[in-house]
Amino acid sequence: MQTTNEIARKTPILVVDDSRTVRASLSKVLSPKFSVIEAEDGEDGWKKLQVNASIKLVITDIMMPQLDGYGLICRIRGSETDRLQKLPIIVVTSAEDEISRERAHACGANNFIVKPAKPADLIERVNFHTEAHLNGTPAIAPQMAQYESLIENAVIETPDIVTALEILEKGETGSLAPYAVDIALKVIPLIEYCNETFGMDADKDIKSLKKKLRAI
Repeated sequence: MQTTNEIARKTPILVVDDSRTVRASLSKVLSPKFSVIEAEDGEDGWKKLQVNASIKLVITDIMMPQLDGYGLICRIRGSETDRLQKLPIIVVTSAEDEISRERAHACGANNFIVKPAKPADLIERVNFHTEAHLNGTPAIAPQMAQYESLIENAVIETPDIVTALEILEKGETGSLAPYAVDIALKVIPLIEYCNETFGMDADKDIKSLKKKLRAI
């Protein structure tokens, strides 16, 4: 019977980055244990995911031409294919700010590493997600748990946004963290990005939402 390490050694993973140098460096670190498939941008990565059902994890940059990392993550999580919806995604980027982390997590990323990625750190996180994926249960890594908690604390189950805002104004929920409005405002750029990228025609709604949130 194969051990977890023996299985992981053959696990195919997709590395998406517009820098050939970065792809080569990541591949050098990962190739001894994993089968690395490279893609030069989000569109190329998306195409490779369509034709290769064996890919068990995606490592992606954020700032790329054609389709950036946020767009790629949105496509994966919005896919009608269960395999893609549950695919572990690790973001590797030079952006170090909290907004980038929150936005990546809100899109559906499972983990986040700042460039240059330390080999041991990269291997540890890839192992974590590929091993979790083998059990069929996508997991949140310890490094990303804080963002999961922020998002969960900001969720209110209501029939519409107006009702949610009324609850916020009246302070009628004990489950809503005090910083929930701040989190909501930070996620607005993601909504704006999706609106612009996918032509959602939601300009008026976004403007109205921002105005109401800031008034609370």
